[in-house]
Amino acid sequence: MEDFFNGAYAQKKKLKIGDKVRFLNSVGGGTVTAFRGKEQVLVEDKDGFEIPVLFSECVVINEAKTQPESANPESYTLRVTSKVKPKEIPVEPKKVEPVVAPFIETPLGERLNVSLAFLAVEPKEFVQTPFESYLINESNYYLYFNYMSCQNNSWKSRFHGLIEPDTKLFLEEFPKSELNELEHFCFQLIAFKEKKPFFLKNAITVELRLDTVKFYKLHCFTQNKFFDEDALIVPLVMNDVPERATRWK
Repeated sequence: MEDFFNGAYAQKKKLKIGDKVRFLNSVGGGTVTAFRGKEQVLVEDKDGFEIPVLFSECVVINEAKTQPESANPESYTLRVTSKVKPKEIPVEPKKVEPVVAPFIETPLGERLNVSLAFLAVEPKEFVQTPFESYLINESNYYLYFNYMSCQNNSWKSRFHGLIEPDTKLFLEEFPKSELNELEHFCFQLIAFKEKKPFFLKNAITVELRLDTVKFYKLHCFTQNKFFDEDALIVPLVMNDVPERATRWK
């Protein structure tokens, strides 16, 4: 009797999940799928049913090829159903492009209307505030432009690029101490349309002198249709005609 119990315990120690077994004192058998407590094992038969059987009633006829993580059957209390989680590969979030309403051309937009705007960054501290400058394009045309200022008979490009139809474009922020650099400025403009026919516009050069005293007078910054804030608007081109240099002396 002692040999029987020793043999049964040894058989219990040998069982692993995945072993093929037959029943010792009854017909049938199957595959070991889990351990229940210290005395029973679950065996899945050929029909897919799990049968609780004592360790001592199982005889191994074909051992599993791989060893589970825990080789001790006594450590199993629940059926193992989870699989190894695959390594997660970080995925960059997809960039969502903002929806932009398509531009609709207007009859008035066939003529070039271009302005330069100045806004106070801190209107409540007008004496010391820096300023922002914007280029405003009210036409149906794209504009290549070069924004320059003159000092000592030489020119400095402050900003150059492309502005789309019917838009405003931030150019720069500057302190009041740089106002003298803007007293004599110039814009060069080339107008065109993209992927559609258009009327040819002459290349435009607008050279103006800015009254910098206006930047010390709050009332010179007024309500306008372009910004929510008060601004100083300087016309550059009106109805295809460049502004004359004498206007802003």
